[in-house]
Amino acid sequence: MRPATTATTPPAPADEPAATGSSIKGPSAAPRLRALDALRLLAALTVVLMHFTTRDHGRWGDGVLPHELFPGLSDVLRYGYVGMHLFFVLSGFVILMSAWGRTTGSFVASRVSRLYPAFWVAVLITGTLRWLWPTFDSRSPAEVLANLTMLHEPFGVAHVDGVYWTLWVEMQFYLLMAVMVAIGLTRRRVLFVATALPLVGTALTLTMPGATETLTSLGWASMFGAGMVMYVIYRDGHSVRLWALAALNTAQGVLIAAVKQTSAIEAIASGAEVSPLILALAVLGAVAAVATIAFVPTIRNLDWRWLTAVGTLTYPLYLTHEYVGWAVIEALHPALGKWPTLIVAVGTCLALAWLIHRFVEKRWHRPLRRRLEALLSPPRQAVGSPPRQPARSVHQPQ
Repeated sequence: MRPATTATTPPAPADEPAATGSSIKGPSAAPRLRALDALRLLAALTVVLMHFTTRDHGRWGDGVLPHELFPGLSDVLRYGYVGMHLFFVLSGFVILMSAWGRTTGSFVASRVSRLYPAFWVAVLITGTLRWLWPTFDSRSPAEVLANLTMLHEPFGVAHVDGVYWTLWVEMQFYLLMAVMVAIGLTRRRVLFVATALPLVGTALTLTMPGATETLTSLGWASMFGAGMVMYVIYRDGHSVRLWALAALNTAQGVLIAAVKQTSAIEAIASGAEVSPLILALAVLGAVAAVATIAFVPTIRNLDWRWLTAVGTLTYPLYLTHEYVGWAVIEALHPALGKWPTLIVAVGTCLALAWLIHRFVEKRWHRPLRRRLEALLSPPRQAVGSPPRQPARSVHQPQ
């Protein structure tokens, strides 16, 4: 997203009028939701710290389990997996915001230019590190090249970094949004998708796990749906029906977390027990955090630019932290001890994220987007007056 200069209210979809009965009639007077930027970084940091203090990766020394090395911290951070739920709720909100009012070509160009430059650099950094570092197993050049497409998972190609599993989930959601933009993105269609897709996804996830092995987004559809519904509320105003739908999606996410994801987190945490109740409450808290930022005026209207500045580190931090951090831990822990090593590892990952943002994302995002928009949405030959460009809210991410 880019900073807003003047705010405009997006037009209501043609097939249904805006909701009534709310003091918030869309984001007509709201500045950029800067607190959402900072919340993205917080979600990434919970995942980073979970990987460093809870996951058994063997980098703290032979026979030392991270949750035994950091007993108190690990008791909390083993629930850092909920950072993924928060990411997907935010995606439902922000990507729908980005898609509304755009052409299909413009939407695709914005997503490709946003995702791929940092990802290409991250794949090459991690692939090289895994090849050079003596205790890491390496990936073949063919696997690294396949990873660069971000479409490798459905073809059975191993991830260069395990955290990339979320990118395939996101890509499926982007494809759905692109199709919806192509056929016409309307409130009625958004609400239909936000109702039907999570219901189908939840049923398949709980009863037919094999059905979600390729269509991995089905297991997370309720989180995307909750974010989408909250954006409709943010855009058009409150209604009991909309909040009931947001609550239904949240309840499905809570159910999947409590029933299906507890054992997976326990495996990541190397035998540490995970409470389904606490996990469920954490998922509920993730949704509530997005709702608080979107609908509490004091927080929604925060215009502190540093919130956006720290939020820009989220994506490159998530992409690169795992193997870079493990290498730092393995190299420094014998000399520095656990706490200084943990601080240096996180600091190193944040510094690398800043470098990627400063010299890759900032340099290549806009030129690549303009080039792709020219290819995907070529200007039509004017007949009479020039074609009218679709209106976009300044709140939309770039």
